[in-house]
Amino acid sequence: MSAEEQLQQIPIQQEHVPGAQSVHRWRRISQWLVVTALVLIPITGLFRIDMMAGAFHMLDYQVSFSDIAIVMGFWMMMATGLIFLYSWAGSVFCGWICPQNTISEWANALTAKLLGRRALVMDVTGMQMQVARRKDKLLNKAVLFGSFLLISMLFAMVPLLYFFEPHVIWSFISMHPVPLAENLLWIYLVCVVIILIDVAAMRHLVCKYMCIYRVWQHSFKTQDTLHIAYDETRSDDCAHCNYCVDSCFLDIDPRQAQVFDSCINCGDCVAACDDLHSKSKKMTGAGLLSFKFGSGDKKTNGLGSLLGRGRAAMAGTLLGVFIFVVGIMNYQPYTLVVDRAELLANTTSYDYRINVTHKRYQPAVVHFKIIGLNANDYVLDEQNTAFKSAGRKDVLLHFSPKIKKGLHRITVQASSDDGWQASFPLVYFAEGVKK
Repeated sequence: MSAEEQLQQIPIQQEHVPGAQSVHRWRRISQWLVVTALVLIPITGLFRIDMMAGAFHMLDYQVSFSDIAIVMGFWMMMATGLIFLYSWAGSVFCGWICPQNTISEWANALTAKLLGRRALVMDVTGMQMQVARRKDKLLNKAVLFGSFLLISMLFAMVPLLYFFEPHVIWSFISMHPVPLAENLLWIYLVCVVIILIDVAAMRHLVCKYMCIYRVWQHSFKTQDTLHIAYDETRSDDCAHCNYCVDSCFLDIDPRQAQVFDSCINCGDCVAACDDLHSKSKKMTGAGLLSFKFGSGDKKTNGLGSLLGRGRAAMAGTLLGVFIFVVGIMNYQPYTLVVDRAELLANTTSYDYRINVTHKRYQPAVVHFKIIGLNANDYVLDEQNTAFKSAGRKDVLLHFSPKIKKGLHRITVQASSDDGWQASFPLVYFAEGVKK
């Protein structure tokens, strides 16, 4: 038996970092709840992007940029809400919510299990990842790559759900494509390749060096923001065991944390230090690491700190909520516009276009009525028009060439079976019959 084979038979136990499991449990619940929500949001129709209409699909309603109050209020709430979160809780979003970090942690854990911890080295410093000799097997590498490919194929479906309805995605998966799903293959393959590169090679490099979101976040981070603090007054109790460093998957020493670093407030180092001190007979009290507001020895009151740093962001959020609510209260499920139809094919100067936009993803029937003219002075292509779902339709209004000469003030009325009504005033100048 060769020396290498003898080494492979030696059982090696990976060192367990105490304390982190309790935090891991809650953080994993938070992370996977977010991933689940990201899947359910488009499936349930809570939010989707309707590319054909150039609008947002929210519940059963179509929201376009013409609904400026809803759109502006929503994005104001989101932007100021994130600023509020940064200003108060720091990078908690990255550690507990961000899907990029979730999938990166999963990839790290699987890599460490199949190839060893030294295979996690992925940095711009020039260091190369090294596969553990006892795990340097083709089967391990194949299982790892297969797992990465499988998770990439699964996660690549998520962004597609935000642009295509579930039945379109299902027709693509079941290989019975409807017209909209015919070109999905190439879009899907691009998503798979991007996610595969991210999972296999990038991971937390994206968080450290490429995430514009983190750069923006640093603009609102100060020492008053929630961060990991090290109690230097009890440094004699520090066992220099490096448990806190080993628990950090971003390779940060929590005892030397800075305002601008890669810390994501996951809390693994705090839990590790607390658990070590609770089990050691030589160490008393809590660990030397803790979550803290402010830079002084006196801990800042959580509510006071929250209100102090987030006052402006809270005002913006409340204003966004107000605008959003006003937009919803004034939302119109239909729009009615009447204009000349000269630019349409097969029309004359006597023709006008009645354009109706139906903004609910439900069947509807719209009825039209012309007030101010005799029945023999005009012709409507359709008295009633039916919608299977949200969309736009044109109905041509033809004025008779024999209509009495002069200005005619008329009203185009539209109504639907669900109670909506609208009127559009129109002034038509008739030249009369030419002799």
